Amino acid sequence: MNPSLTLRARWAVLSKPQADSSDYRVLVCSDGPSAVCWFERVVRDTLFGTPPPWSTAGRPGETLPWISFGACDAGAAGAGGRWVTVSVTDWNSPTQATWDSSGRRSATTRCFLVPYEDVARHGVGLVSLWNAVRPVRLPPEAGQDAAPVLLTAQTDHLERTARLVDELGFRWVAATAAAALETPLALTAQGDRFALVRIGTIDAIASLLPFGYRAALTASTWAPDATAADPWICYTRASSARRLTVHEGAAPTPAAPRARAHLARLHLLHDELGTLGLLRALAERTAPTAFPGAVGTRPGTRRSDSYLKD
Repeated sequence: MNPSLTLRARWAVLSKPQADSSDYRVLVCSDGPSAVCWFERVVRDTLFGTPPPWSTAGRPGETLPWISFGACDAGAAGAGGRWVTVSVTDWNSPTQATWDSSGRRSATTRCFLVPYEDVARHGVGLVSLWNAVRPVRLPPEAGQDAAPVLLTAQTDHLERTARLVDELGFRWVAATAAAALETPLALTAQGDRFALVRIGTIDAIASLLPFGYRAALTASTWAPDATAADPWICYTRASSARRLTVHEGAAPTPAAPRARAHLARLHLLHDELGTLGLLRALAERTAPTAFPGAVGTRPGTRRSDSYLKD
């Protein structure tokens, strides 16, 4: 079994009280009432669609739960720095279910914030972050215990990720990662894909970029209302002139010089180091790096093409 570590996470809960007639909003957060407005922006930055009615059937991975990842800076007083976010939108258990004033069942989003420095220091991937937050239950309303929580995460996921890269096909994963350096991606699955499988695929793509891109990455297992650039990598049927559709198993052809250069470097290093060795080398590059042209690029992140000049 891989060793584990403890991560201290801030959090917020976005939902509706029973019989409420208002919009979804943050009901409680770890930093107290004064931080609710800031958490409201953070949570909404990783919501890429409105949950469908509870009774609506859908394909696996498109129905709840939706899992999304993001990044943010600053925040409440004394809690600055760069943070990686994990948001889980799902229905409450039947015994905790709530309905709004129109009789519609309310969904709940649990959003967790973990310091990027901790994530980078230990090389914690998206699958590990999901496994860390999945069992954690948060208080549904203010007045209960509101304080940061401790998450247990696996410290070494690279062997598993390397196997997944090989299973998906190194050529496809490498080309898709390179394409992410020039444009947001809309992933489409060959068949039904549950949320955990989708997280693994996105994690595999991200693993073939320097780890520092995690400081700016937005991604989602399903984004029915994805915009032209938000989230950067997601499963969706939404389209735009800017977003590149990538079908699983069909490698895209990057066009931008920085993307082509990165793809060529990936193949050279893969031939020299193998999949696991390549992932280890990329995991060591933890300096925060921004995707080119991403909306709301966070301060303190490098231009993406600076990596290629190292």
